[in-house]
Order: sequence, then C-alpha cells, then structure tokens
Amino acid sequence: MNFLDHFMKRLFTLRFGFKSQSETILGVDISSAAIKLVEIESSSDGFNVIAYGVQALPEGVVFDREIVDVKKIAEVLSAVYKKSGARSRNVAVAVSGSSVISNYIDLPSSLTSKQMESRIQLEADAIIPFPLEDINLDFAVVGQNAINKDQVRVQVVACQRDYVDRRKEVVQLAGLKPLVVDVETFAFARAYQTLINAEYQAPKKQQDLIKKDDVVAIVDIGATQFTFLVLSNQTIIYSVEQPFGGRQLTEDIQRHYNLTWAEAGRAKRKGGLDDDYDKSMLQPFKNLLVEHLSRCIQVFYSSTETNKIDKLVLSGGVSKTEGLRDQIAESIGIPTDIVDLSKNVSISIPSDRSRLNADIPSMMLAFGLALAKESR
Repeated sequence: MNFLDHFMKRLFTLRFGFKSQSETILGVDISSAAIKLVEIESSSDGFNVIAYGVQALPEGVVFDREIVDVKKIAEVLSAVYKKSGARSRNVAVAVSGSSVISNYIDLPSSLTSKQMESRIQLEADAIIPFPLEDINLDFAVVGQNAINKDQVRVQVVACQRDYVDRRKEVVQLAGLKPLVVDVETFAFARAYQTLINAEYQAPKKQQDLIKKDDVVAIVDIGATQFTFLVLSNQTIIYSVEQPFGGRQLTEDIQRHYNLTWAEAGRAKRKGGLDDDYDKSMLQPFKNLLVEHLSRCIQVFYSSTETNKIDKLVLSGGVSKTEGLRDQIAESIGIPTDIVDLSKNVSISIPSDRSRLNADIPSMMLAFGLALAKESR
C-alpha cells in the first residue's frame, strides 16, 4: 500500500483500513524517551479524553527517532496500553526527520489523478533522494500555482519503507492494529487546528486569543528533536526539524554532577541540585534553545514571502521549563504560549486528570494522531 494513501484537509495519512467511522484511534507517540498514548472520543459537544498513558523507554531502544529495538518498544507499548484502560486496538503512529522527504512540483491543472501519478512517478528520481524501490510515495494537490493559473501546486511526500514497517511491527507485536502512519508535522498541525476551531466557536471575548488568519509557529521541543512548524490560514507553509532537545540538558547534568542517566533525569524534573544549577546549566541551555529558535525564524523569513509571525506556541516536555516561555517572548519579540489542549478537551479519567494536565504540553503529537480519523 502506498504511503500517505489518503488525503484530506491538506494533511496526509497512510491507512491500513477502518472497521467503522465511529471507532476511536489510539494516538501513539514513540519518541526517543517515552511512549505516550491517548484515546479521544468526538461528539457534537467536542472532544473527550477517555484513555491516556505515558511510560519511559529503556535507553537506546530509539535513536534519533529511529526504532532500534522493536521487541522492547513493543513490550513498553503493550504495558502502556493495558495500564491506560484504552478501549480501541486501532493505532496511529508517525514518522519524521530524515526518513520523510516532502517536495513541491507544479503540474498542469488539466491532468487527471492517474495522469498526475504517472508524471510524478517519472519525476520522482529528480525530487526524491532515495531509491524508489525503498520508499513509499504519494502526492496531493495543495493549491493553485500563484503565478500560472493553468497549473496546480502538488506536494509529493516519500518515506523510507523500513521506517513504516518497523512502526507497524511494533504495534502488531504489542497485540494492537496499525491503521495510520502519519507524518509528525501534519499531526502537530491537526492538533493545533483543533484548538483553533474550538477557540473560534468560543465566546467573543476569547476569540482574540487566536485568529484563523494568524501566522502561527508551533515549536515542539522534545527529548532529542526540535520541530519548528509554521501555519498560515491553518495550512502548513514551512517546517524544519533539528537534532536538539532536553536530552542535552540531561547529559550535562549527568556529567556535571556525576549521576546516572536515571538520576539526572529525575533531578531535572524534580529538582534538588546544587544552588549553581540555574546559573551554570539551566540558563545556558535556555539561551541555546532561544538561539536555535531565533535562527529557525530568520531562515523562515529569508526563504518565504512571509515576514511576520503573529504567535508562537510551545509544546513538548521542554516547553514546561521554568521561565522559558517568558524568555522566548522577550528575546524574540513574539507573543508566546505553552499549548494547553485541556482548554478545549474534556477529560473522563479523574484518577489521571492532574497527571494528564501536567503532561499536556508533551502530548500534542499523540493528540494529533488520535484525531487522524477526523481528517478522513
């Protein structure tokens, strides 16, 4: 089956087949540090979280977003699933980074889908840097060519087949059913678009928080990956991923205080380090992160026709770092918020409500994956 087999609302997903439209999907985020799972019901009243779980992964089983040990990851996923009390066995996962290539070409608008597919197959060698026999490939028309009205802009997306197959194998070994393999940036956008739609239906006094035509940059800072994604009119216009994240701070703590990896991670989350920690380690890390973000924004401005970002939205575990939001807003001069999906999502798991609220910033990818069926 082709990668990204279904397209709707300018988002791509690979679908292995659905039993029924009403079934929920488990959004499963397999990061370098943990597995995060969420199950969401949708109704006329909005969205409701009915299952949720997070569990750390053993060190080294995922490296640079690439699955290294399928069996161990499957064991953790199985444990998270059982503990979460999830109802569905249908799973959506995502690929990202160097495994995914996205490019744009312009084709005559008069071509049929079959003719476009033939043209793209012919041109794929020139726009995809992987051997064609090693990839899953698909495309979608995303708009009209701004200069030539007789042409349409087509987005071509390819993923190395091994990356898709390994995620599918993890899910199956955990006793679950892989239905969707999405692209991380598209899942992030879907989660944020859900926020926008909910905010726009809110009372008028709240609508000034987010406007549909705002240019918004989503900045997801995880353990090992920094994702910078820009949306305009709710459409992705730019994205970039960099190998930088909270793991760097954990490693610095581990070396500086001569701790084990687990001890360093626990100290980073719960505190208890020497008085010099903020000045000698945390602040330099935040400064470096702001430099990364500033460079991303400058490259975005120089490579697109857009010269203003109206709002920054932070997500990922690192986004909760004390003082980071204020430092970014002050240093870069753009209004900055930490994502809060709970504003527009009800929660039906009272025992885990406080923990989920604390984990919300790092759950954005899982949330977007759980909503994959909404864009069918």
